[in-house]
Parts: sequence; structure tokens; C-alpha cells
Amino acid sequence: MIEQIDKDITTQLEKVKEIGKELKFQEVCKFEVKDKIEEIPWDDLKHQGLYLIEVKSDVKHSNFKDWLEEFKTKWEDPKYIKSFTPNFKKKRIHTHSELKEWMPLYLGKSRNLRTRIRTHIFKELHKPTFAMKLLARENLKGEIFRLSKIRLDVKNYDTIMPKVESQLREKINPLIGKQ
Repeated sequence: MIEQIDKDITTQLEKVKEIGKELKFQEVCKFEVKDKIEEIPWDDLKHQGLYLIEVKSDVKHSNFKDWLEEFKTKWEDPKYIKSFTPNFKKKRIHTHSELKEWMPLYLGKSRNLRTRIRTHIFKELHKPTFAMKLLARENLKGEIFRLSKIRLDVKNYDTIMPKVESQLREKINPLIGKQ
């Protein structure tokens, strides 16, 4: 009996993996890191799903390597390291070779996108919650980010969402993250 259940679950997880390949993020908004952020439609984020935060590359760089070096220097400023913030992932960096207008920065999942995204933007640097803490990073003022989402209201969140998130992470290769 248990072997059959295991087989059925394996089959369903393979289907989830295939669906993950086809999912597309829907743009929610663009926002600039500044003292007051008003562009985010918080009421449109009161659900579970996945989110993608991208950073706009600037026009002064002609290639990915130069842009990455400058952005990585800002991100890894000693003031922000070891403050429960995500780091660059070397294996994902190597999957990128061209500078695009929007570079994938961070991908995550949450039962409540609104709450989680607020944490990434507004959480104070000294707080132990793991997040990007964008407003706490003075050296990112003026950077423009794009927020996108995939709404997935599923009952078996703990089983399905990690698989979908993993599939999309392999496809998009966000530059920073925990995993």
C-alpha cells in the first residue's frame, strides 16, 4: 500500500515539475529604492504563490561582467554582510553571460506574498528575519526593481511549492538567494 502511495506521489511531483517549466511571472510593478515607496499595490499581493524581484541594469555598463562587479560591490558592502541577508550564488552567476535590462535578483515563495515582500523591502538590517532589506541598504538608493508574481493557491503548499520554486530557480537563476 505505502509503495503505491509513494509511486503516485512521485508521478504527481513529476507533473508539478513539468508545470513549473511552463509557468510565467506576471509583472506587479516597478519601484525605486527611496525614502518612501508608494508604487507597490499591496492589496494585489494578499495570496500565496511565488515572487521574483529583478533589478534594472544601468546604461553605463556594456556587459554583464562589469555591471555584476559594480552591483555585487554594493550588495556585499561590509555594512550589509551577515545581517540575515541573501548572498550571491556563484553557480547561478555563471549561467548569465549577457546584460539584460532586468536582471533576476531573488526568487521566493510565500503563503502570503504581501507580508513576505514587505519584509524584503522594509525590514531593518539588525532584525534576524532573513530578507533582502532593500530600504536598509543606503547604497541601493535610486536602484529600480521590478516585482513579479505567480499566484498559486494550493492546499498542499508544503509539498508542491518547493518543487515549483526549485524548477523556476533552475530556469531563471536569480543572482542571490538562500538556496
